[in-house]
Amino acid sequence: MKYLKTVTSIAITVFLLSSCNSKAQETNQLNNNSKKSEKMETKNEEIVNVALMYIKEGEEERFEEYKRKGGAILEQYGGKIERIIKPTMLAEGEMELPDEIHFATYPSMEVFNKFNEDEEFIKIRDEYAVPALKDISVFTSRNTAFEFEREEGDKSKTYGIALVYFKDGKQHEEQFSEYHDEVCEIMPEFGTHFERFIEPFQSKGSVEMPNEIHRFYFDSMEGLQQMGADKRVQALFPKRDASLKNLYFFIGEATL
Repeated sequence: MKYLKTVTSIAITVFLLSSCNSKAQETNQLNNNSKKSEKMETKNEEIVNVALMYIKEGEEERFEEYKRKGGAILEQYGGKIERIIKPTMLAEGEMELPDEIHFATYPSMEVFNKFNEDEEFIKIRDEYAVPALKDISVFTSRNTAFEFEREEGDKSKTYGIALVYFKDGKQHEEQFSEYHDEVCEIMPEFGTHFERFIEPFQSKGSVEMPNEIHRFYFDSMEGLQQMGADKRVQALFPKRDASLKNLYFFIGEATL
């Protein structure tokens, strides 16, 4: 069992970086509103599937074959495996560290359903994925408006993935939002970039469905550590902590 619980300045800092929509981004949205309205309407149909994969020892090649064959069918439906992260540490929370975390995109819920009912895909899944995996948790998610401000990294970057769980009550979600309005005034100084900010609406597996899932990457770990030591940032931690009931935060490297 690869259990890790290392609460470090890196972990604390990384979690600051969820769901920011800076004033500069808001201004840009207003300036391009007519141009983006159609894009946003289309993009909001997109479905993002997030899967925590636990691969049986010795079954790695079988699982690679599943990714190759299943990914080819997914592309026929206009979808793709967008990003694969291999976690190297669980910086916050306590669970068995997944071998891989997959992000797959689909043009719409209708396409998502058709793909999962495809007879050829089902055959490939049963032949390769089912015997290769010892466990899997899957979260089917919709975009939020923040997705349209996202940046794209590459395999050279270090990635963070946060599964965020609010305390019950609208006030905690609002408190978390207030915290982000403040921290987002600070974080651009330290070189952190968002790739995804999504909200799950259905799930399967043993891991509880989070309220939000965030994926981001860092220009450097040094910048991340500097942010954790920033007094302005540290002063905001109590507001953040008071709004959350749970958090899983993974740090890892991209293989796709």
